[in-house]
Amino acid sequence: MPFWLKIILKIAQTVNPQIHPDREFSITSEELEELRQLPDGTLGREVAYFLDHNGFDPLNSGDWIQRTHDVWHVLTGFNSSPHDEFLLQIFTRAQVFRPTSAIVVLVGWLTGMCNLQEIRSILKIGKQAKPLINWDIKSDWHTPLTEVQQRLNILPLNSYKKGVADTQKTVVLQRSLQEAKQ
Repeated sequence: MPFWLKIILKIAQTVNPQIHPDREFSITSEELEELRQLPDGTLGREVAYFLDHNGFDPLNSGDWIQRTHDVWHVLTGFNSSPHDEFLLQIFTRAQVFRPTSAIVVLVGWLTGMCNLQEIRSILKIGKQAKPLINWDIKSDWHTPLTEVQQRLNILPLNSYKKGVADTQKTVVLQRSLQEAKQ
């Protein structure tokens, strides 16, 4: 793990209320290999693809939110680009109280990495989704990702695998915002 990521995680562990710090969730190298063998389109296979595609190792430290961060990427469809990392923090802030998420969102807005329309739309989507902190992830490894998203009421806004253009993602966000106003 890069040194800078260790620092960010330590700050987050200090500032944020810890969500299920003792709740077990990790992905061992053996489990990751098993996830790679699952059928395409299942949650587990898509999480393994996300990790492999980005050259990430599973994060097995921190609280439950930190350890499941990459799973949240897959559920929401946000890729690992800086822009999508800001968007995932908006979703995370809608789901749980995380001061660092709120700070990251503010920084994203101030630096132009995300705009108010995106913030409003994703906050709405995150609040409409069922609470992920109550979800047993590993029980859904074999379940099709689309089925998990439907059950958790998550509208994926991007596709980390298919590389949906930001303009297409903006159209989805605009529709979501228009629906929220109605």
